[in-house]
Amino acid sequence: MITTLKIMRQMGLDWTLFRLQYELNKKMGFLEKKFPPHHMTDYEFFEKTNLNFQTQEELHFWWKQNKAPFFFLSEDKKGIQDRMFSLLPSMENDVIKIADEICENNFLYFSNWNVKFEKINWHINPVNNIEVPKVHWVNIKDLENDFGDIKYIWELSRFPFVYTIVRAFILTNDDKYPAKYWELFENWIGENPAEIGVNYKCGQEMTFRIMAWIFGLYAFISHKETTPDRMTKMLKMIYCHADHIDRHYDFALKSVRNNHSISEAAGMYTVGLLFPFFDKASRWKEKGKKYLEEEGLRQVYSDGTYLQHSMNYQRLVVQVYTWVFQLAKKNNDQFSDELHDRLKKCALFLYNNQDDQTGKLPNYGMNDGALIHPLASNDYLDYRPQLNALWYVLTGKRLYLSGIHEENLLWLCGIDSLSAPIDCQEKETKSYPIGGYYTIREKDSFGMIRCTTFKDRPAQADMLHLDLWWKGQNVLTDAGTFSYNTDIDQFLFFNGTSSHNTLMINNKDQMDKAQRFIWLNWIKSKLLRFYKDDSVTIFEGEHSNYSPLIHRRSILHKENCWIIVDDMFGDFQSKNQNFSLRWLFGVNQVEKINQNTWGIRLEDEQLNLKIFSSQKTNDQISIGATNIIRGWKSLYYGIKEAAPQLELNLNSKQNTRIITVITTQENTINYSLENNHVQINDYTLLLFEIGDNHVFKVD
Repeated sequence: MITTLKIMRQMGLDWTLFRLQYELNKKMGFLEKKFPPHHMTDYEFFEKTNLNFQTQEELHFWWKQNKAPFFFLSEDKKGIQDRMFSLLPSMENDVIKIADEICENNFLYFSNWNVKFEKINWHINPVNNIEVPKVHWVNIKDLENDFGDIKYIWELSRFPFVYTIVRAFILTNDDKYPAKYWELFENWIGENPAEIGVNYKCGQEMTFRIMAWIFGLYAFISHKETTPDRMTKMLKMIYCHADHIDRHYDFALKSVRNNHSISEAAGMYTVGLLFPFFDKASRWKEKGKKYLEEEGLRQVYSDGTYLQHSMNYQRLVVQVYTWVFQLAKKNNDQFSDELHDRLKKCALFLYNNQDDQTGKLPNYGMNDGALIHPLASNDYLDYRPQLNALWYVLTGKRLYLSGIHEENLLWLCGIDSLSAPIDCQEKETKSYPIGGYYTIREKDSFGMIRCTTFKDRPAQADMLHLDLWWKGQNVLTDAGTFSYNTDIDQFLFFNGTSSHNTLMINNKDQMDKAQRFIWLNWIKSKLLRFYKDDSVTIFEGEHSNYSPLIHRRSILHKENCWIIVDDMFGDFQSKNQNFSLRWLFGVNQVEKINQNTWGIRLEDEQLNLKIFSSQKTNDQISIGATNIIRGWKSLYYGIKEAAPQLELNLNSKQNTRIITVITTQENTINYSLENNHVQINDYTLLLFEIGDNHVFKVD
């Protein structure tokens, strides 16, 4: 009861009142009655259109001739095929191979691991082979431990494989691909009657399914497999999905309050725009557009950062707005300049935190494996396809030099987009004070630091985390997410403080965990300074969530050297406090060289990490430890891999300082406790006393 009251206080009155009413409606059976299971007949469907048709054949013939403009036309097939062969000179067989696997019911999950079905089951968790009961969706719990992670069940029903099937069809003209598309669609609607089962629980999932269905419908509309009966079935399901999303939208808007409300608005807008003959099309289009505007401006902060504190969720928003902006342009509609400008800042934030060599970003925040429009052969972790497409939609220019990432642009924006001017933006050291990100960039490396006071629901307890990249390798990494419904120890490791490159006090997370997606006692942080001159870049920030103690982190970057100073000070209450500094490595080869030095082996060089402390310390490296969860990372949802994690522990009753230096091995590093300075070759860095206004004595 106490925890419930704390949640209500943390989340606010509006959220609390809505959830109370929603749960009451569910318990009283009103919600189930609002969404009654019903099979829509053709007659009922035709009554819901503004067309005077009575047969499937009439509708099929008319829609082929009068369909709303989409990203491509079936007549574009030859041109797209030619461009695909030029973009994928050695990779077209990979696309075909994956599509052939799909034809054998072998599906790619979360862009990384496969599940082979003898008989497709849309209601089963493929990890534990437990099937969710086919009951009304209201009566299925999202995080029911009886069947495990609901995302493992939802993934197949997003129909992400449609995009691969379409790509393979364009490359080969093989009839088996549209045949498989329709086979899977008909199987799905046969096994998922309206409002029955787990796949109706989430309007966002329904939106992504609609998008995939529509993409395939436009690609295969002229193919013999697209019969009047099949097309009518699909239009009925699209109508029912949009109607459900509309009637349940308040849950996304007032309870979930994140990317769900953007995605579901996009679903309504898409259906209303592309199928104007539906009787509710105008309502869906206007409502969807209204909330795409309002929620986009609310959720994407004015500095381009995102309220969910997650790189991958921000990429999802990029994909959604690329989709709706381009559809709007194709259909002579438009969104506000303010929203366009906000999405430009959104793209630039992600771009500025992107590794130049790999296209990857820090694995920061919740990473649920979402890649809703997989239209390029780049790895899931490479953001170039999505950022390039949004940048073109917003500016008419490409963001990167030519490469395989441009296939995504080809599909969404057409052949001419591949000839657009290239507008490579300069990456720079930059602060994002509203979201609380501080990026330090130099030629060979960059770092991203977190320092913010949350105004929107936090996802992970990771304040003052440092993500460090060096020549394309993620030297200090974020552990990622792994799963939303794993055991509590793993869940707390991946989402809590212990997996992040920051400091823990007394083995406690920086915030208090209430429910799986809710933290209490949101972190309060303060930026002390962030600046760059010709020789150094400095960040200094602190948080007070371990009150009455303060954790202050200061970072100085000079040439090929990173110096991280962690100070702990405040009221120790005459008791020993335990301080635990952790560094999770994104590379596999890390070994201890001497008492305070560890070697980090990269592809073609070695970095050294040296630690100095004002107190006696104990250290250990964990790699895939299971007794106490340590030394793991997850780059793809549902997959975890062992990773070296260095943990430095000390106990102290007084102000304490730990200094970490990361640099190339030829540099000589020393620390003088007596003179309070760090020596790097012939460069002397003077430090203030612990608890002073600043740490580095640099003008």
